[in-house]
Amino acid sequence: MTTDAVLVLEDVTRTHGSGETAVHALAGVSLRVWSGELVAVMGPSGSGKSTLLNLAGALDRPTSGRVLVEGEDVTALAPDALAALRRRRVGFVFQDLNLIPSLTAAENIALPLELDGLPARKARSFALDALDGLGLRALADRFPDAMSGDSSSGSRSRVA
Repeated sequence: MTTDAVLVLEDVTRTHGSGETAVHALAGVSLRVWSGELVAVMGPSGSGKSTLLNLAGALDRPTSGRVLVEGEDVTALAPDALAALRRRRVGFVFQDLNLIPSLTAAENIALPLELDGLPARKARSFALDALDGLGLRALADRFPDAMSGDSSSGSRSRVA
């Protein structure tokens, strides 16, 4: 096991808006997550869980503090470098899954790889291998609406 955390938040603050209407979603949060570690983020509505996850996944930037992914300070990255980081090094499954309805399971999996420059044939091969690993190869050509999605173990969730 590595001694370096794969995700580090250092004294992170996130404020939305300004003045009297400012919302202080996070104030001075620090967190370290190591490879293989399972972390649950729990709290009441409005406590900053989504804000924390958006910062950890490089979907948003902190008002102050630093976010490091595998030692790289993502708060200093340009938008194109952030997009590459999210495609290559950060995995995120959204509550609403964010599968593209007009793409099949294999196409949804292959798309980020193609956007990252992998040829379509290789991206599809990788997607089919991933579906095999999930025991979902039979769903490769199904659209999200034709997959089960009633729980976290549903096929839509697993494809996402």
